[in-house]
Amino acid sequence: MSEKRLTLLLHPVRREIYRMICEKPGTYFLELASELATPPGTLSWHLRTLQKSGLIGSFKYGGKLVYYPKVLRDKEAEKAFFSLRSATAKNIFQYIVNKPGCHQREIAKNLSVHHDTVRWHVARMVDTGLVDSERDGRKVRYSLGDMGKKLLEGSLNVITDAFVLFLMDNLTDRCQNPEIIGKSSDKVTIRLDCPDLQEDCTLEIKLDKWEFTNIENGNELEKA
Repeated sequence: MSEKRLTLLLHPVRREIYRMICEKPGTYFLELASELATPPGTLSWHLRTLQKSGLIGSFKYGGKLVYYPKVLRDKEAEKAFFSLRSATAKNIFQYIVNKPGCHQREIAKNLSVHHDTVRWHVARMVDTGLVDSERDGRKVRYSLGDMGKKLLEGSLNVITDAFVLFLMDNLTDRCQNPEIIGKSSDKVTIRLDCPDLQEDCTLEIKLDKWEFTNIENGNELEKA
């Protein structure tokens, strides 16, 4: 096998790294190392290979270096998803979705979360455009931002035709003879030519569903 063929997704560990980065927005180094039980040096080499190929990028957020798939979503969208990774962050965001105009202490009281924790999470949501803030006297009130609206519409976390075309072009350029064997809005399965392994390889990417409950007059309406 030539070095050119070694540089992409024939290697099972590298394929798994790429799948994880696509499926878990804002995946960071230690999380990958723990999940895959891969030595740090080996993981770093695979990540550099994926970055050099143009499949992934990285940015620092909250003091951590996180990785994201290129073309699937833009960097700002990835930052927005990363700010909602914890259950506490999702609960705070959902409260703001259901109670536009709410303020920090109100959120903290109703969710039984310390107000400093609320402040920390909301500040990151404001930075990423998930939430807008507006000062009202001594209080700062929060409502849904442009990025938050796109998230609820479902337009941020889909596998687009543009991403599939980008991935297919990248794989074809490396002579892996890719073939799409399944595709939906949140899942794509691609068969790769792996002659040295004497069997086909499969790359399957399935995005997480981000659901938030809308509440009106105390009644559950729908999942967004």
